[in-house]
Amino acid sequence: SKETVPSDCLSMAIQYSHPAWLIDRWIKQFGFEDASELARWNQEEPDTYFLPLEGAKAAALGQSTDWDPYRKGTDTNWSELAEALKAGSIYIQNPGARLAPNLIVKHFHDGRILDLCAAPGGKSFYLEKILRESIREIVCVDLPGPRFERLHTNIKRSGSGRLRSLAADLFELDDKEQGRFEAVLLDAPCSNSGVLQKKPDAKWRLSIERISDLVALQFRMLTKASELVGENGLLVYSTCSFDVEENEGVVNRFLDSEMGRRFSFVERVASKPWITRHDGAGAALLRRQG
Repeated sequence: SKETVPSDCLSMAIQYSHPAWLIDRWIKQFGFEDASELARWNQEEPDTYFLPLEGAKAAALGQSTDWDPYRKGTDTNWSELAEALKAGSIYIQNPGARLAPNLIVKHFHDGRILDLCAAPGGKSFYLEKILRESIREIVCVDLPGPRFERLHTNIKRSGSGRLRSLAADLFELDDKEQGRFEAVLLDAPCSNSGVLQKKPDAKWRLSIERISDLVALQFRMLTKASELVGENGLLVYSTCSFDVEENEGVVNRFLDSEMGRRFSFVERVASKPWITRHDGAGAALLRRQG
């Protein structure tokens, strides 16, 4: 209610059309100036970025960016981009999506990768593009349904023999059936706080209770994902949120748990969109001890 937040928080919420409780949460996590910059960023028009998958022509489309190999779409070449997208030679993806897979790229040697909550497939395409021959296979898992069908179609269109789609519930995956993996990537369902510029309605569907429910689910999913990591393997937990509770909070709780004691913390990366000027995200890399 209006009585529960300070007046300067209320005026910012009104100015930038955000829920007051959310502005209050951001002020507490990041300070007044950063919260104000974030709310302003969310009101700006989003840019369109893409990842060239094949061919010199695809790599020359659009504009170069500070985040190679990403390119930025411009008003002058939408028809060319549409053709390239249809042909499967580019993939629409924001540079914020590279944070989690880059943690794997940095520390991965060779073997199999498990991409959980993989739809529509962007992180796996990025990993396959960068790592190439060091990957034996990337198994891309998502729940059966329309999102999985899109993932399956995207993988077929890419023509890569290293990518395999699997319609399954994470909580029903069996390490005896699938084996264990040299790297597991869990891009967990989240509040979407890092992509509110592109999903302006999402902030009005959020609540403190909803975030608490998500945090509980994220912890359960991370615990289950950890069972599928092989000896000395990598576990990356990521969200498209910059919320402290959904990122540091979940990872720290896991590391303090019985299962989490088998893992060591390696590093954490984050994108605060009002600073990076692309989608927000958080990711942490853990390594299994034996």
